Amino acid sequence: MSVSFVFVSGIQQNEATLDEQQLRILDDLKGEFTGELRFDAISRELYSSDGSLYQILPLGVAFPKTAEDVSKLAAYTYENDIPLIARGSGTGVAGGCLGRGIIVDFSRHMKNILQVDGSTVRVQAGVIRDQLNRHLRQHDRYFPPDPSNTAMTTVGGMIAVDAAGSHAIRVGSTRDYVQSVETVLADGFKFEAQRVEDALSIPKPGRETDLVHQLAMLLNDNADLIRKHQPSLVRNCSGYQLRGVMDGRAIHVPRLLVGSEGSLGIFTEATLHTSPIPSRRGAVLLLFGDLEKAIDAIEVMTGLQPSACDLLDRRLLSLAREADPRFAKLIPVQAEAGVLIEQTGYSNRQVQDRLQNIIHVARNADSTVHVGMEAYDEEGVEFLWSLPYRVIPLLSNLRGETRPLPFVEDIAVPPESLHQFLIKAQKVFQKHWVTASLYAHAASGQVHFRPFLAIPNSDNASRIEEISRDLYEVAFEFGGTVSGEHGNGLARTAFIRSQYGPLYRVFQRVKELFDPHNLLNPNKIVSDDPHLTIRDFRVNPDPEQTRSELIPLQLQWKEGELEEETLRCNGCGNCRVQFDSSYRMCPFFHEETSEVYAPRSKANLIRALATSSIDPKAFSTEQAKELADSCFNCKQCQLECPSNVNIPALAIEAKAQFVAASGLPRSDWFLSRAHSFGKLGVAISPLANWLLGNRISRWMVEKLFGISQYRRLPKFAHRQFLNTWQAGRYREDRKKKQDYEVVYFVDHYVNYHDPELGDAFLRVLEHNNIGVVIPRHQVASGMAMISAGDLEAARELAEVNLGILGEFAREGKTIVCTEPTAAVCLKQEYPRLIDHPDTQVVADQTVDAGAYFQSLHAQGRLLTDFHPLEKTLGYHTPCHTKALNESPPWVELMQCIPNLNVQSIDKGCSGMAGAFGMSATNFELSLQMGAGLIAEMQRPDLMLGASECSSCQFQMKQNSALPTLHPLKILALAYGIMPSIQRKLAPDHRERTLIT
Repeated sequence: MSVSFVFVSGIQQNEATLDEQQLRILDDLKGEFTGELRFDAISRELYSSDGSLYQILPLGVAFPKTAEDVSKLAAYTYENDIPLIARGSGTGVAGGCLGRGIIVDFSRHMKNILQVDGSTVRVQAGVIRDQLNRHLRQHDRYFPPDPSNTAMTTVGGMIAVDAAGSHAIRVGSTRDYVQSVETVLADGFKFEAQRVEDALSIPKPGRETDLVHQLAMLLNDNADLIRKHQPSLVRNCSGYQLRGVMDGRAIHVPRLLVGSEGSLGIFTEATLHTSPIPSRRGAVLLLFGDLEKAIDAIEVMTGLQPSACDLLDRRLLSLAREADPRFAKLIPVQAEAGVLIEQTGYSNRQVQDRLQNIIHVARNADSTVHVGMEAYDEEGVEFLWSLPYRVIPLLSNLRGETRPLPFVEDIAVPPESLHQFLIKAQKVFQKHWVTASLYAHAASGQVHFRPFLAIPNSDNASRIEEISRDLYEVAFEFGGTVSGEHGNGLARTAFIRSQYGPLYRVFQRVKELFDPHNLLNPNKIVSDDPHLTIRDFRVNPDPEQTRSELIPLQLQWKEGELEEETLRCNGCGNCRVQFDSSYRMCPFFHEETSEVYAPRSKANLIRALATSSIDPKAFSTEQAKELADSCFNCKQCQLECPSNVNIPALAIEAKAQFVAASGLPRSDWFLSRAHSFGKLGVAISPLANWLLGNRISRWMVEKLFGISQYRRLPKFAHRQFLNTWQAGRYREDRKKKQDYEVVYFVDHYVNYHDPELGDAFLRVLEHNNIGVVIPRHQVASGMAMISAGDLEAARELAEVNLGILGEFAREGKTIVCTEPTAAVCLKQEYPRLIDHPDTQVVADQTVDAGAYFQSLHAQGRLLTDFHPLEKTLGYHTPCHTKALNESPPWVELMQCIPNLNVQSIDKGCSGMAGAFGMSATNFELSLQMGAGLIAEMQRPDLMLGASECSSCQFQMKQNSALPTLHPLKILALAYGIMPSIQRKLAPDHRERTLIT
């Protein structure tokens, strides 16, 4: 049987894996839809979940490029009775962007800021909130609503749920800032929803005017019902917001659409009001020894009209202490509650006076209150607000049989009723024998509970529903709501009828007006399913399932380990950060904002494998390769993920599954084995180095082996380092065990390209009277093979190295690597790669050179008799150094050199990752990833660059004449033991980037 393919956005979709309906959609929309359509198994799996507890497999995924795309898609799906579900970043915790139809992802293409016009801005739905404010800052304005995930959330998503945040008590919510919104209805009709002055009069014939008039009549006829059953609350996004939509005879349609979760129309663009950036602001962190006293104090403090007032419980404060030593110094161990309060003003004095008044009334309420920190500058205020923003996601990192689950995390009550509500809520939790974490925007009456329960399944589903019902009944007693700012979604829609009683019928009629066939995000806000809350929980691995039932795994996973890693990924979306310089993850997602490139996609895919939710044959598809190729094992996602999910290991497993199913592509095979050609290159180094500098030969190398002709490649040494007389002096057969404490693992770069670095390492050790041995028969670490998913070949190298290094490790010798990637390989990859008795002891004894010398310095064993170096140096911390050390050790060491001005270059990942940046296929993407670093290397004040990673050095040199050295060479030069390095400080004017 022949197999045909459909090409969509350069990716083949195997027609044999698509059903008749999916094929028909692709065929019908060919030439009409300018964006991309995906119906393959992997794309559908990635979009079946979000940041919630739920999972629903969609029919397919659409990536529109224009509003016309959305309109055409809607018209088609309307005719064919196919639901449409709009999606932004997919970080919601209520399941609002999940459904069985076609997911419409706005975050990939429709993310442009179209126009800034005085106090308004026009944006597409996929614009990230922080990106928008970064742009508006140039105009001294900002978009005020501040949900906790502003670095990932899209404006479209904020409009969909009426997002608010900590400052809602002062600035309001998203609804208050939407002037108009371009809306596509279920049948594809597109219109600009805005205020209409006389909506009750009989309109001129037309689709839009007729819809607006019918809506106005409906709301006008039910004005008393709305007034009675939808009272004014500081925060409420439950149901449709009908209150305040009518203003006499005028109607403000956007006020209704905001918070409708895409169930009335799909938003493509919006005109937003903006505000001037506050002149001055200050914040204070108050710590209380008793939660109830903190709540009592809040009641008094909110009378002073703070711009924000948040409450954190003991568990969150403990997480803060563990997360950052600065918080550990601020927060006493005995603190049971923390209150973070902000005030704004027109001058520093005004802000200080307002905060001092806050502190004064807090002390009157509780004389034992502790002032953790006051801040009156932007940096200090942002640091204090980083406490809840950083800590709340850390809840997901808590281990144990129970976990904090977000299913009743959005209750809001009148602020004056907060104290009594919390007392009764606590009784509900006690009734059900559960504990819960508490975070509240107290001034707004917004409460975020996360009860600790087992992962949702059929066994505890009824318990989740009962807890929800009991808590919501308490909220209703106080005139509260089930949802204040996160939306209803799948988690809360079933309780809207109970909250609003007879008004619910008006919600149904609104839905019928806009979407009579129930095709837009079905089962959100309006639903006939009373058990929707527990209907579609995420499919998670079964701990009782034996490995024999699964596809053979390629890495060495301990029993239950893979299942645990996939469970720890809750889909929060922190790995989708694009514009926050404090995050280095993920280089791929920074350049291509597709869910495929988000680190969580790897966890979702492997979870699907572990639960048999996806056919293992999917790993042989182009989509599997695309996903696997979107990780080069930089490790930053694991470091920066709130749950520290080992995404790199999951990604390697995904790559290895693809390689096992389809084999290793030719270019990947060659690039991952570049070390294998080192001997030949060294043997013919004069010819090889001439060829590397020749345009024609570089062109041929690219065509034959896939190495970019534009990449500046390292020269081959004239002799292998392991064969030099220097290395020969330190061979194991020439050293007594008591004469050395260090074992040098060389790896291939020093051996074939930079023996000078190996010599510098030996001389610095010798200068400090440290004995060292160099095992002669060691081989390359194999990291490039591991990163490519070629695990069988990598195991052969690991077997050799472990056989050599194991004995030294068991004797307690320290294995030192001058290449951080080699240290990562020995410490983190080998234990998962190979079942060998010495993997763990070798891992335990391995350290990178920077950390080793830093430990010597801390012990007072490192000589600091450095000569002055009158240089300004730009230092780049490699990703793998960050993976190994909490702080960059080489910065501390180089700062010991007199007159050397060390300036850290913090521009994210270099984009090289060894073989990745060498590839012709990836060369331009590599440059885009490393653009910030490359630009920094052209600064006129820098005299040289430094980085301990050889790959990062390639990128730093790519478009700069500045010399770039390993920091170890800088130390050797400053010691005066290798004056020859001075020649390396001259500018390198060899041909650089050749792209025109």
